[in-house]
Amino acid sequence: MTAFHSVRCFAPFVAVASLALAGTPAAAVDPDGDPILWWNQVFLDTLPFQTNFQRPSASFNTAMHDAVNAALGRPNYAYLKVPGAAGGDVRAAAAQAAHDTLLALRPAQAALWSSSLATQLALVPDGPSKDLGRATGASHAAAVLALRANDGTGLPTPYTPSGLPGRWAPTPPAFAPAANPWLADVTPWLTTGNDQFRPGPPPALDSAEYTAAFDEVKALGAAIGSMRTADQTNAAKFWSAATGPAIFFYNGINLAEAAGLSTIENAALFARLHVAYADAEYQTFNSVFHYDHWRPVTAIRAADTDGNPATVADPTWTSLAVAPPFPSYAAPSIAIGSAITNILEAKFGQQTFCGTYAMLTRCFASASDALAESLESRIWGGTWFRFDGEAGLGIGEDIAAWTLAQKPFGAIPEPATWAMMIAGFGLVGGVARRRQREPKALRQACA
Repeated sequence: MTAFHSVRCFAPFVAVASLALAGTPAAAVDPDGDPILWWNQVFLDTLPFQTNFQRPSASFNTAMHDAVNAALGRPNYAYLKVPGAAGGDVRAAAAQAAHDTLLALRPAQAALWSSSLATQLALVPDGPSKDLGRATGASHAAAVLALRANDGTGLPTPYTPSGLPGRWAPTPPAFAPAANPWLADVTPWLTTGNDQFRPGPPPALDSAEYTAAFDEVKALGAAIGSMRTADQTNAAKFWSAATGPAIFFYNGINLAEAAGLSTIENAALFARLHVAYADAEYQTFNSVFHYDHWRPVTAIRAADTDGNPATVADPTWTSLAVAPPFPSYAAPSIAIGSAITNILEAKFGQQTFCGTYAMLTRCFASASDALAESLESRIWGGTWFRFDGEAGLGIGEDIAAWTLAQKPFGAIPEPATWAMMIAGFGLVGGVARRRQREPKALRQACA
C-alpha cells in the first residue's frame, strides 16, 4: 500500500478494546447515557445515507450544541447567538433541539423523532427545569432552521456535459445524468466559501503524472483481467459498500463513549464533526463541477482522443465498482473521511478501527490507516484516479484544521487565563515565523 503521509501529525497510536463496527450499530449508547451520543446513534442507525444527509446532520448537531451550551450558562462559543434562550435541564434542551431540527428536515420520520423525544424526556423530572430546557432547545433549533432555510440545498442547477476529451460524460451501466450539481453552491457552515480549499488543477492529459495514474487504474481497477490481489478486491468491495460518512461517525461515537466525555464536550465534538463533513462535501463538489474531469472508465475507453500517445484505449474496459454519476476531481468520499478522521485523531489520537460492510470486516491500526486504504480502494475499484483521492485527502485535512481553529464550539477561556493567552501570543508568532521557513511539504502535512 502506498503511504500518503510521510509526516504524521497525530498523537501516538494507542490500542483500545472498543472497536467501531460500521454497518451495524456502534457500541450501544443507553437512552440514559449521554444525550448527544444517543441522538447521533439514533440518527445513524435509522436514517440511511442520502444525498443531503449533511444538512440535517450538521443542523441538529449545531442546534444541540448551542442548546446544551445555553442550558449550562454558555461555557463555549455558540454557533448562533439566541438572545434570552438559556437555562434549564441539559437533556431536555438537547432532546428538544434534536427533535425539532430533525422533524423539520426529515418529516417522513416524524414518528421516530417523536418517540425518541419521549424516551429522553421521560428521563427528566417534570418541573420548571424541564420546561425551561425544552424552551431553550426549541429556540436554538428554530434559529438554526431559520439560518439554513435558504442555503441552496436542492436548488435546480443547470449542468450539461461538454463531450470534450478530459471532461465528464455519463458512465456505465446506467449512463445517468450528473447528480446534484447544486452541492457546489450550498452556503457553507464555517468556511469562507466553497472554493476556499479548492485544489490546483488535475494533471494535464499529456503529462507523465496523468499517464501513470491512467495506467494504474486501468491495470488494477478492471472488472475482468485485473492485476488486483484477492485482498485488494475485498477492500474495493468493502469501501464501495461503505457509502457515506457513517463508518467514521460510528467510530466517533465509540471513541467518545469510551473516553467518558462530558455532554458539552460531546456536543462540541459532534457539531464540529458534522459541520466539517458538510463543508467538506460542499468544497469537493465545488471542485468536482469546476474541473469537470472525466472518470477512468470514460478516459480508458476514449484514450485515443486525449492527445497522449502513451495512453492506450480499451473500448470495452469496465471498472469493478460502479462510478458515482458526477465528475471525479476531487473525491468527496475521501475528503469527508479525511475531515472526520483528522478531527477525531486530534481529539483521541490514533486508535484501532474496524468496520463491517457487505459481509466483510476490515480492521486497521488507526482510522487514518483505514482512510489510506479507502483511497487505494477507489483505484482498485476502478472509479477514481489516484490524484482524485489525493486532492480529496488534502481538502479534508484543510477543512479539519480550519474547523478546529474557528471560535464556534470552542471553550470560552476563563478570565484568569486571558493574561496567559496574551503572553503566549508572542510565542505563537515566533512559531508561525519558524513554520514559514519549514519545507512546504512539512507545513502542508501538519496543517
